[in-house]
Amino acid sequence: MRKPLNWYLRRHPLLYKIRFRLVSKETSLDAIEKFCYNDLNLKTNIPSLFFEINNLIFANSNKDLNHFEKASKIAIWLKDNVKGGPGLGKSSAAALQKMINGEGGVCSDFSQIYSNFCVINDIKVKEWGMKSLSDDSTVSGGHSFNEVYCEELKKWIMIDVAKSILLYDTNKDIPLSTLEYIHLKKEKKEINISSIYANGVGENKNANTVFLNSNSLPFIITNYDNKTYDYFLEKLDFFPESIVHGLIILIGKSYHFEFPMERN
Repeated sequence: MRKPLNWYLRRHPLLYKIRFRLVSKETSLDAIEKFCYNDLNLKTNIPSLFFEINNLIFANSNKDLNHFEKASKIAIWLKDNVKGGPGLGKSSAAALQKMINGEGGVCSDFSQIYSNFCVINDIKVKEWGMKSLSDDSTVSGGHSFNEVYCEELKKWIMIDVAKSILLYDTNKDIPLSTLEYIHLKKEKKEINISSIYANGVGENKNANTVFLNSNSLPFIITNYDNKTYDYFLEKLDFFPESIVHGLIILIGKSYHFEFPMERN
């Protein structure tokens, strides 16, 4: 069956490849370490719906939580209350509402709304992408996850909300940062995958393939101004997502995909 023009404008792989090339570049490990989503996205710029849902997430909290506990609680609530589905490509508030309504949400949608919840809870956060070169068609393409800074641990922690997992080294004590994960994988050292749920349950489908077995290339997503993207995605909602993103690239307001590169 021949696909309609709208499908080609929204979902054709060639459009994703063109956009990927336009926004990708290499960057230093130092630059990645210093980058923080919160620096560009202020709490006052996050849509009100996130604050409303945040009150639900922490409604039963009767103690002061540290950063790791807060980050885990947000991730668990999202997985418990969002069943996921097709990619949305909407503004952050519209995406959150649709996800809660059971109308969709893929890993990139989870990562984006999770970043906003971290901002309003004063947790430093980053969003990462994974370009997977696996021969397995179920994971080939890409994936998204987050990284949060835990003051009590004095380090960044890699957290995958969509798959409900954390990564550890052989000590299984403190979760890995993304740069630690990259280094261990490069050195072919042991990496362990663990559920974010205390009882060990949760969805980690294809996690081994995505993070351990595939020829994957992690990149950090920088220069993502949530207010800017919300504005264009809402005002130009009648256009396919690819057209809106292309316009934002043309005016120089686009996010970047920055691949870590070690300097000799």
